[in-house]
This record gives sequence, structure tokens and C-alpha cells, in this order.
Amino acid sequence: MERVGGALEARRSEVIASAAAETALTPEELAPEFVRMVATLRLFAGVVREGSWRRPAVDPPTPESIGPNHDLRSALVPLGPVAVFGASNFPLAYGVCGGDTASAWAAGCPVVVKEHPAHPRTGRLIVETARAALDRSVGIADALGYVRNEDPGDFTAARALVSHPAIRAVGFTGSVAGGLAVERLARERAVPIPVFAEMGSVNPVLMTPAARAAEIAEALAGSILARFGQQCTCPGLVLAPASAGSALVEGLSTRLAAAPPRRMLAPWIRDAYLRRCGRAALARGVRVLVDPTARDGRRDAHAALFEVGLDDWLQQPTLHEEIFGPAAVIVVLPGEATPADLPLPGSLTCSVWTGGPHDPDAGALAGLAASCAGRVVFNGVPTGVRVCEAMVHGGPFPSTNRPDTTAVGPRAIERWCRAVCVQNAPSSVDLGW
Repeated sequence: MERVGGALEARRSEVIASAAAETALTPEELAPEFVRMVATLRLFAGVVREGSWRRPAVDPPTPESIGPNHDLRSALVPLGPVAVFGASNFPLAYGVCGGDTASAWAAGCPVVVKEHPAHPRTGRLIVETARAALDRSVGIADALGYVRNEDPGDFTAARALVSHPAIRAVGFTGSVAGGLAVERLARERAVPIPVFAEMGSVNPVLMTPAARAAEIAEALAGSILARFGQQCTCPGLVLAPASAGSALVEGLSTRLAAAPPRRMLAPWIRDAYLRRCGRAALARGVRVLVDPTARDGRRDAHAALFEVGLDDWLQQPTLHEEIFGPAAVIVVLPGEATPADLPLPGSLTCSVWTGGPHDPDAGALAGLAASCAGRVVFNGVPTGVRVCEAMVHGGPFPSTNRPDTTAVGPRAIERWCRAVCVQNAPSSVDLGW
């Protein structure tokens, strides 16, 4: 992993230029993502060296034994080859040598990556670089396989990869429909395998009556427009108390309406964005505050903002779904209503804005946020994910299909393992634990 990181570092400019050309993300946006890709490889190399990721346990015979007094030892062992479906929106950090590959390698699992049609040239450049580094360093280029798939409408490669008897687990980052399709394929195999899918997330934003709406609007606008909204942690649902509603609506509308149009990651991603915006705009009771429809005849997309009353939002599930792109739905709560009892969609993140450290309403919102999300953000935006031990990048359905796991940080390694217990092993047996 360290040598792969070094080899990629040597081709930094080439990799970033390729990704920028294919995705319309700027070199400035891709530079920190490149750093994250290389740093994550090195982080997991350190995890392997330290060794505690295996969670070894030794229980020798003891007079206090509950049940038979055996000598028992256990640890995590790798599942075997892992299929990785990378993300359209993070061609480096969630690409060929991104977090899923790094964590699977750390567990001792070979990886086969399915090419993403949004950035095939970048994927091929990275796999060529990584395989050469693997071959030079330890002669195991086949620790990284690669299946080409340039046509976004052709699912043959995906089906073949998930169905292949050698594959033992799947990591997926993409849409809800895509994640469920992959999970269904894995479940219907002669020998079913686990799928760890990151899918759709609206990332709700909650605020107490004392929160400062104008400041929140400014922060949220910057978060929604970062990478043009094409982030899994983009805040897409804002529940505002009546006291903050007008200032929040005005602030967000002004910022998003002024944002210049921009090309999205791929034509089909832009088309899906506009379809979802169109469905939201036609929902009962919705007011379009910022229209995403192109006003210049180009294929660039515009930001979008919608407002809807609480009753109409509650009764229309289409307004609870992610709009992948620079869009958000504002629900202004009537009177003294609070979001405490609302059915929030399962999400990767939920943000809670308060009036300060002694805000009496913060506790109730914190509990609600924790019930629907894997990461609760106080007085800040959810975009930007730190890679570290404490990070949880996961959440209840539909944000993921496995809310008990994380796709970021050292604990991501546990997805590619299973526990094995050895009973009364003779001393001549070297378990390597």
C-alpha cells in the first residue's frame, strides 16, 4: 500500500488532470481528494503493522469457566476477493485505489474494481500505476484486478463480477437503485455474499429556535454548492422553525440563485438531477424558490431550492429522497412545532444548529439526529469527511444497507473479515495471531 501510494504520488499531476478532464471537477477540488487517496493507503498500511485490527482474543482454561473449560483463541480473518464499485463523484478517494480498496487490502483481500463509466481513463491510469508498483515491490500485481465498463447502460460487467464464484464480498458506492440491484444479485448467488452499499442520503439539517438563521443560510449554501452538490454528504433537507424560516429562505435563495451554472460529472447524472428536481417541483404544495432548469440553452446545470409545508412534506415520500446535485428542500415548521417527532429519512449525516452551548433545545434535537444518521454534526456543515478512528461514514437505510458498518476510517477494514475461533490448538500450530 505504501509503494502504491508512492507510485501514485509520482503521477499526481497526470492523475488529477485526467480526472478533471473526465468529471468537470476542477484541479483545485481534486487536489485534496488525491491527498486523501494516498494518505488513506498509508493509514491502512499503519493499521496492518500495528495489528490490533484483527481483534485477537485469548481465553485459556480457568476455574471460573462458564461451560466446558477449553482453551479458546479468536481473531478476524479475511473473507477473500472483494469486488469494488467506485463512486462517480469521487474518482480518486472512492475510486480504484480509494477507501474500499485500501481497507480490503489491509484485511488481506485481493480486490477487483469495476470501472466507472464517468471516469474510465482515470481508472485505467490508476490501475496501471498501482499494478506496476505491486509487481515491482512484491510481485503480486494480481492483488488488484480491473473490469472495463465504459457504457453506463451496460450492466453485463457488474452482473458477471458480482456473480463470479471467486468474489466473497462487494463494496458499492452509488444510487439506491444501483445498490439494491447489486445486493439482490449477491443474495441470489448459489453462495450468497455480503454487500456493503453506500446509497442515497438527504442529510437533514435541524435547528433550534435560538439558532442564527442568516449564518446558517450562508454556511449551507457553501456546502450545497461545494463540488456542485455532488457529494454524498450534501445537505438536502432543511427543517426550520417558524422563527427562522423567512431569513433562511431569503438567504439560501439569494446565494443559490446567484451561483453560476456548471457541468455535472456526466450527462446522465445531470439528466437524473433534473428529473428529480422536476418531480419535486410538481409535488403538491411545493414552491420553487430557485429553478434548476437551464436558462441559456447549454447542458450546464443550475442549483435548485424548494419550499414546502410540513403536512405536504410528510405525505409525499418523493420529497424525502435524495436529489443528487446542488439542491435542497426547505420545510418551515408551523408555529411552535418542532422536528422532534418527525420521521426523518435514514442518512449519513444530520446537522444540528443551536444558539450556543447552553441552548435548552439542543438535547432533544441531538437525540433525533442520532436516531436517523451515522454522524451528528453540531453547528457546522456535513460536507468534508475526516479519515480517522472515530469517523462513522454510514447510516440507516437508504443511506446504506448496513448501518452497523463504516466506509471510512480504520474500522472499515472489519467489513472484509469474519471471526474464527480455535479450540484447544496444539502448540505446534502457528495461527499467526
